[in-house]
Amino acid sequence: MDSRKRLHILDNFAFIIRTGGANLRYSELKVSYAIYVGGVRHIALIGHNKCSMVNLISRREQFIQGLIEKAGWKQEPAEKHFDHFVNIFEIGNEIDFILSEVKRLRSRYPKIVAAPLIYRIEDNLLYVIRE
Repeated sequence: MDSRKRLHILDNFAFIIRTGGANLRYSELKVSYAIYVGGVRHIALIGHNKCSMVNLISRREQFIQGLIEKAGWKQEPAEKHFDHFVNIFEIGNEIDFILSEVKRLRSRYPKIVAAPLIYRIEDNLLYVIRE
């Protein structure tokens, strides 16, 4: 989901699903669609370090203020919105979450190869996460 980077991929080479924290739990219909329609047989789950979904709860007030100032929300709806979704989308450690999500995807789609990858912001390189 990170807007700082763009993947350079050949046309018609891959389906790309961008999600905060490399979290595909609520994008499974999109994953299933890519498998069914596109014939996808491999998933590269790419997270990145310094992910803002890590410990999102600690930025509750900034998040709410951002909705108020930038989106025109009122205080109470902004608070309810954050409180409703934070536990669904917040992740712990990036590496641990990517590994757990790959494990979940492999269980959900046993014929699909899923690879855990991490992009490091500091050096602009992509790494395979050892399991």
